Amino acid sequence: MEKHIIQIGDFIYRYRSESLLRIQSYVVQNEEESMKGLYIGHAPKGLRDFNKPNFGLGARQLDRALINASLEQLDGVKNNTHKARLPACRNFAVFLKEHTDVKRLNMVEKSHVELYGEYLRERFESEGSFSASTARDYLSHINVCLSQARGDKKLKVEATKDLNFPPKSGIATEDRSVKQEQHEAIVSQGSEEQAVIAALQRHLGMRFREAALFDSTKALSQYEKTGSITFSRGTKGGQARFVSIDNDEQVKALTAGHALQERTGHDNVIPQHERLHAFQSRMWREAKAIDETYCSHGERKFFACNYYTKHMGVAPPVVLNIQHGKAHHEHIAKVLSISLGEAKEKDKEVRLQLSKLLGHHRIGITNAYLG
Repeated sequence: MEKHIIQIGDFIYRYRSESLLRIQSYVVQNEEESMKGLYIGHAPKGLRDFNKPNFGLGARQLDRALINASLEQLDGVKNNTHKARLPACRNFAVFLKEHTDVKRLNMVEKSHVELYGEYLRERFESEGSFSASTARDYLSHINVCLSQARGDKKLKVEATKDLNFPPKSGIATEDRSVKQEQHEAIVSQGSEEQAVIAALQRHLGMRFREAALFDSTKALSQYEKTGSITFSRGTKGGQARFVSIDNDEQVKALTAGHALQERTGHDNVIPQHERLHAFQSRMWREAKAIDETYCSHGERKFFACNYYTKHMGVAPPVVLNIQHGKAHHEHIAKVLSISLGEAKEKDKEVRLQLSKLLGHHRIGITNAYLG
């Protein structure tokens, strides 16, 4: 009897041991598969030590820390809201890695969030599959996750108020161009680099990156020989853009850039010892110190509205405060004494020319500038 009990006990022990090994193997296998897949979050337990890297969110990687912050904010529930935030968290981490020196959430500043917002705008304007609505949602997700990670809202950047994003429809409803007095304040009170970039954006329609990397000396020489300029450094995909120089303000912008480069001996605006992303952050802080409401992208919007008005003979919808589409086409036809069909065709033609000058090839993107 005792022998049988021992045998039964030994069987149970072996069975339990083998089951435990199978369970451990299953757990390890699934952990490895999870590591290969995309991380979806792990809510930290108890109070966090905000002095630790990534504010004690239990992850070394920046994207995982943000994802953990999202899960913490939702009390550990991996619902659709959390799932919607995951792409934004990963995208923000990639952006910081590629465009800044930030390694941990503790190092993120408001300037980095605003630069990310500008990056999202460029994605919306350049990628037909990335909508204005998605750009807004990504920025909103990052605002929420950073606020939860930090325990405050000091880094919050609003899409409309701070970055002049168009509505989710992608069609601007008000003129968000930088006004002349605001532009003059930035130029007169800012550094020489700030003044040159603001002028290049305002009068040549450049993005900040394009203006920062632009060789004004080379362009001024080209203008003097041909009356136009081309540039490709810093453009999307390195695609060359052609701009015909037809007013004194454009020449002044090129001349100011040339004078700066003559003094520094460099072939662009950025000081030789400084990297682009550090320079961009510094220029952002400098501009905000002069005028908290200033957004350099508004200089590009001024260029767009000015170009359209000059070549169309009628101001765009955002300037006239007229609804985009039929109402504006009817206004064009009336002012220019042409048919509605001719008004539509002329509007389409000018918008196409403008989209190319702005570095795009989609007429629809002009809606974000002109309405």
